[in-house]
Amino acid sequence: MYDRAGARRRAARAALLLLAAAQGLPGLWALLWPAHFYGTYPVPGHPWVAGFPPYNEHLLHDTGAAGLALGVLCACAAYSVQPQLVRAAAASTLVFCVAHLVFHGAHLGRPFGAEEALQLFSLAAPVACAAVALLTTYGPPQRTPPTRASDPDSAPVPVSRPAASVRRRPGKEETP
Repeated sequence: MYDRAGARRRAARAALLLLAAAQGLPGLWALLWPAHFYGTYPVPGHPWVAGFPPYNEHLLHDTGAAGLALGVLCACAAYSVQPQLVRAAAASTLVFCVAHLVFHGAHLGRPFGAEEALQLFSLAAPVACAAVALLTTYGPPQRTPPTRASDPDSAPVPVSRPAASVRRRPGKEETP
């Protein structure tokens, strides 16, 4: 029998791991080496960020920190695959990535060529991944994923049971 809930969890995890890398790694680069990021992102000789001067170390540093934070959120969601966290990570990524795509789509260099096509693809792919992750949280209820023994927050909660009751014979009263 096909396990839809398991397939949805795997799809969400894959999409979120791609997002964690796509947002977190450039974010880390911009946070730690903003000038290098500005002059060489995505690869040396094709500086996409330098096409929007002037260089601003503070802005690149803060944007890098935000990208890294978004990557960490996506990684946490990929680890737990809990619907609420997956939705939060996917929605947060969509907010950033859709705005980023719209801006750059409106400010593409002319004439349109392979470089601009790659830019649009690199901006649209995270939107698609975030949409996939978000969509996996809707539909028939998912089975609860197995808990991880190493995660104290997901350990089963012990059920408290009332103390064993004493069997009493009918008609016999208890004396204090």
